[in-house]
Amino acid sequence: MEKEDTTGIIIQARMGATRLPGKMVRPFYGEKGVLELLLQRFKERFAHRQDIVMLVATTVHPSDDLIAEIAERSGSLLFRGSEEDVLQRFIDAASYAGVEKMLRICADNPFLDMDAVEILIRRISMQPHDYIAFSTSEGIPSIKTHWGFWPEAVRLDALKQVAQATSEKLYHEHVTNYIYTHPDDFDIDLIPIPQEIEENENIRLTLDTPEDFEMQRTVYDRCIERHGRIDIRSVLDTLEAFPAFYAQMKQQILLNIK
Repeated sequence: MEKEDTTGIIIQARMGATRLPGKMVRPFYGEKGVLELLLQRFKERFAHRQDIVMLVATTVHPSDDLIAEIAERSGSLLFRGSEEDVLQRFIDAASYAGVEKMLRICADNPFLDMDAVEILIRRISMQPHDYIAFSTSEGIPSIKTHWGFWPEAVRLDALKQVAQATSEKLYHEHVTNYIYTHPDDFDIDLIPIPQEIEENENIRLTLDTPEDFEMQRTVYDRCIERHGRIDIRSVLDTLEAFPAFYAQMKQQILLNIK
């Protein structure tokens, strides 16, 4: 039975990343990996909320047993589904959680901004849009960028519509791609990202490579040490204090252009 007033926070995570296998569980801050840290931050912010269901969506592959253990230890719901068809995994995960609307979280964004999560929860709960995302001034959804601060929100009906409309691998691997590349078929709401971030094209805080990992865990440590928290403002302040990080991020941007 669907919980009409409940929003799902569905965190996508797996062990089999090509460029950085096991990146979810490698010690990132202290002894904790990025998935455990992200779940901890969600729990600190939203554990008291009765209108939110948190779920980790991973695959049935045996290598993801460790992801399942971390999810269950955190008290999150767990769903294990298709390894290749990520779209179907999300559809099935949302149905399992009993939610009609959800935030899609990529666990390889360790600097995810919780204020942005709050904004999307509020909007998807109060407005009838199929898809809501933060975007550049050119209308590019943040999922297509390398900043790594923002999640996206989507309704289950919209994902089901995608599954019925196409069997193309691209759209089943990249869950929301079909929606924002077919804007005439969906009700889409885009939220402008802060100008000071858009003007700084050398920020890359999505985690894909060994070089990303080493640099980002240093940024994370410095951010906690200086500010005691992870959010956009504290991250920007930390980067300004250690400008050498910009050169490292720029190099990775050039090597990993989407």
